[in-house]
Amino acid sequence: MLSFPELERRLKNLLADLDGDFWLEILKQVNPPDEAGPVGAIHDLAFRDAKALAGYAPDLRAIIRRTSPKDLAPTDLEALMAVRGLYNLAARLPVVLLTLPDHLKNEKLIDLYNGYRQVLAELDEYAALAQAKG
Repeated sequence: MLSFPELERRLKNLLADLDGDFWLEILKQVNPPDEAGPVGAIHDLAFRDAKALAGYAPDLRAIIRRTSPKDLAPTDLEALMAVRGLYNLAARLPVVLLTLPDHLKNEKLIDLYNGYRQVLAELDEYAALAQAKG
């Protein structure tokens, strides 16, 4: 059974080396304002990375379902808030992409955004209950 601290560790490990050397090579090609680099690859990575983090939403929901917010230990609450922060940050990726004309009507991106919006609403509600205990 996953807990909030275990999920936090998994997400940190996921984020620690996203796309490895490929991302480092892309960064070498970016030199604003003179060079944007491989824009299509950058957009693709942003979508894939946001989708990878969203892939942990079922685990997150399972933890929420089986754990009363009033029973969270301080370390669990700290991990919950860190996971919430990671999801909040990652949700910005599809939002930014959706502001670009080429992606405005991309259904997969819209679905990803809506998924993040739903998960964040659930996290906010759960976190408010957890913080209200005591």
